[in-house]
Amino acid sequence: MGVVCPLGATADELWQGLTTGRSGIAPVTRFDPGRFHSRLAGEIDDSVITFAPGPLQFETPRMSAFVRYALFAAERALEDSGLKPAAGRQAGAEAANRPCPPGGGVYLGVSMGGLPSIEAGVLRQEQQGVRRTSPFLIPSLIPNMAASVIALRQGIEGEQVTVAGACASGVQAMGQAVRAIRSGARTWAIAGGSEAVITPITYSGFQAMRVLSRHQDPETTPRPFDRSRDGIVVGEGAAVFVLEERAHAEARGAVIHGELTGFDANSGGDNLTGLSARHVTRCMAGAVADAGLVPDAVDCVFAQASGMVHGDAAELEALRALTADTGHRPVVTSVKGHMGYSFAANGPLNLAGALMSLRHQAVPPTLHLDETDPEFDKADIAREVRGTTLRHCLINAFGFGGINASLVVSLV
Repeated sequence: MGVVCPLGATADELWQGLTTGRSGIAPVTRFDPGRFHSRLAGEIDDSVITFAPGPLQFETPRMSAFVRYALFAAERALEDSGLKPAAGRQAGAEAANRPCPPGGGVYLGVSMGGLPSIEAGVLRQEQQGVRRTSPFLIPSLIPNMAASVIALRQGIEGEQVTVAGACASGVQAMGQAVRAIRSGARTWAIAGGSEAVITPITYSGFQAMRVLSRHQDPETTPRPFDRSRDGIVVGEGAAVFVLEERAHAEARGAVIHGELTGFDANSGGDNLTGLSARHVTRCMAGAVADAGLVPDAVDCVFAQASGMVHGDAAELEALRALTADTGHRPVVTSVKGHMGYSFAANGPLNLAGALMSLRHQAVPPTLHLDETDPEFDKADIAREVRGTTLRHCLINAFGFGGINASLVVSLV
């Protein structure tokens, strides 16, 4: 796996941030947020985003941030997998030019793509004239460019798929990769999600929808599941994984972090933007069944929970329905309090956290959960690091338009 997020640029830094209760939320630095209700964000430290010499080394720095973050995470994932020799800093520039083995593909989830590039391009054209428009504008903003740059730089000649399913995009992309490997169409795949939309138009749009948190102290917001939750804090990030047919991975002696055993996705919402407990229950149940499990086998849920009033409640209602006949209460956690809401990267970052939980046999806490909403009393929400036996974790990601997606990841 490869990760970059407000808590750091490795899975270990992500885990350390989650388990020590560190917040990656801080005042916005990418623009002046003074006119907005929310002036906070979960920003990535761009100084860590570096690339070894290799294909597209001129073009890559001129791409939108979501492209650069996806490529960075993908290269870290390839290094971690051993599928390709480490690039530049460890093995010389020649390794960066060596193509990946055949049989692979790229499956990436992106929600809003290069929205900051679109906004900046429009303003530059209107203020400075058409001739000042960058020739990199269009390649930088189209959503498929993250998958494309990964494929072109790594010499991957199999299919590349970009999924634009709002906040479920990353999990949907992972699911498509799983299905491709199961079918025999691919032996391995690079899959995950990336998003970077900390820009005025994002804040303007979400403020108009009244979904931005009004809390101004980064140590108190966002507040998943808390009684005083009042909305999201915009974050950014990428999490990308090398998925591989198990026998192929074992034959080459790969270190395996976990097994994706179940996936399901469906449609259904209360309205254009609302979460439907009934359809979310169906989605989770489908992923659990696809894994060959029953609901009481789920040990932990890495929830969508973003701090939105209705969404958090609907997700826990769905979880109650899923386990109603079992008496089982899986531990529930949300990483959004640590790093904000990163749209297409939400689900993949949840997966990275779940893999670390399986490794360490512990569940990270839900940050800023001071007073649980009374209707959540029957849910077992982690408030501090919880050491426990973990075999199967459920990952949720749900998007506007009634797009629901869930994954099950299991201990190998």
